[in-house]
Amino acid sequence: MNLSEIRAGEWVVIDTNILVYANQQKSAEAVQLLRRCASREVLGIVPMPMVAELVHTLMLIEARENGWIEKSNPARALSEKPELVRRLSRYEAQIREFLGIGLRIETATVVDILETMNIQREFGLLTNDALLLAVARRLNVTSIASADKALSGITGFAVYSPGDLEA
Repeated sequence: MNLSEIRAGEWVVIDTNILVYANQQKSAEAVQLLRRCASREVLGIVPMPMVAELVHTLMLIEARENGWIEKSNPARALSEKPELVRRLSRYEAQIREFLGIGLRIETATVVDILETMNIQREFGLLTNDALLLAVARRLNVTSIASADKALSGITGFAVYSPGDLEA
């Protein structure tokens, strides 16, 4: 199902990749979803670990766009250059803007971590994907916005993905 099919008034847990695609203007559907969340037409929830992942990703994108790091292991390359980390600023403005649109930021609890491991056994998902679902389960939210192919075909959730991404 496409992101545009999320019904008005629906709660949806949003994965990091949707936030990155919107930020980078790679998906008009992702941009529109965040606009719908900002206007409260759709009620968006982002688990805190996904927010941290977004911060990290936007830092790496900025450093790469500045020509400071290579693609092979960008996080390691940047961690070895703290003077460059101190010079990053665009990601900070982007995160402040993101935090201001009115999405509900949800903490991850001990219960979520334990449920994450159950979900990993149930569906064979990696940790962050399983954690996204664990938070959704705890909140009784069955709608997920994610471009992650690993989430397609899981039971108990409606997974909405951008239909406008290039393959």
